[in-house]
Amino acid sequence: MNSQQSVTYVDLYIEVTKAITASLDLDEVFNLIAEKIPHVIGVDAATIRLLDASGKKLELKAARGLSEAYLNRGTIDTEEPVFQALKGEPMVIENAAEDSRIQYPDATKEEGIRSILVVPIPIRGRISGILRLLTKKPRSYTREEIDFAAALCEQCGIAIENARIFKEQQAQLNYFKTIHRIGKTINATVELDKILDFIVTNLTDVMKLKAATIRLIEPGKRKLELKAAYGLSQSYLQRGPLDDELATHYLKQGEPVVIPDAKKDIHTIYHKEAEAEGISSILAVPIAVQGEIIGILRLLTEEVRYFSDADINFALAVAEQGGVAIQRAIDYSKIRPPK
Repeated sequence: MNSQQSVTYVDLYIEVTKAITASLDLDEVFNLIAEKIPHVIGVDAATIRLLDASGKKLELKAARGLSEAYLNRGTIDTEEPVFQALKGEPMVIENAAEDSRIQYPDATKEEGIRSILVVPIPIRGRISGILRLLTKKPRSYTREEIDFAAALCEQCGIAIENARIFKEQQAQLNYFKTIHRIGKTINATVELDKILDFIVTNLTDVMKLKAATIRLIEPGKRKLELKAAYGLSQSYLQRGPLDDELATHYLKQGEPVVIPDAKKDIHTIYHKEAEAEGISSILAVPIAVQGEIIGILRLLTEEVRYFSDADINFALAVAEQGGVAIQRAIDYSKIRPPK
């Protein structure tokens, strides 16, 4: 690399870094990366994919310069260049349409893609995604160009992590405000139905869920009985008891249970019903009062979701507050004189 190139790369590096670190909005960061890097490197298109919370599947986060048909061609997780990039090794495909390592050669030809550079994106020292740079004319890359792209991807990882942290902090702040609001509302009444309905409807909205349910353990029977639900069909609610589910066993021990895929997870038994209802993931937490489990709060999503620590802690905090209010309402109903 000559001195003029070095100056150019440094200037471009500073330009891109300033641009992508200027925002703490996660979606905007993805879009800035997909927009800026192709411009400075001189390619026609780019995509950013990150591993999901399971660390097993790549999710498309942003793209520029490509058709919807090409972007929807299918998963690329098993392509050798992608696999190598996820191990930390940048990969160059100079003739993508004819390269046996490319999984969708027909779609690649139709899109007019000739060369692809696949670069790993490290976050917190671990490879967490890939940046693909695509051209519609034949192109080879020098070692300096590959190193430059890799350096930019390191800055991408920093920008993404900063935006993620900010997003988590905002979610935690929102959860804190919601806990206060829920606590104030449910402690202002001793009507059990109002307490239960307020919890399931508000959690569905705040946590962006498909649905929520509350089941309480019937005294003497030790069986769960549905007391409140929001966002679910009657046929799903009447699918059968949950007492024999493995999830219920752990919940009665006081442990929260995260079910990423309710259609096949061993902790659940109604797999076909979950699929028919369009339920993917479930977070279930125990409702306890003074160490005694009195019920279960279940939170359900339409899309696959790996609940964060903030999500779980928030649900547990609501269940704890709810438990006190629920028990107070139950006790009041016992001593309230008949109308």
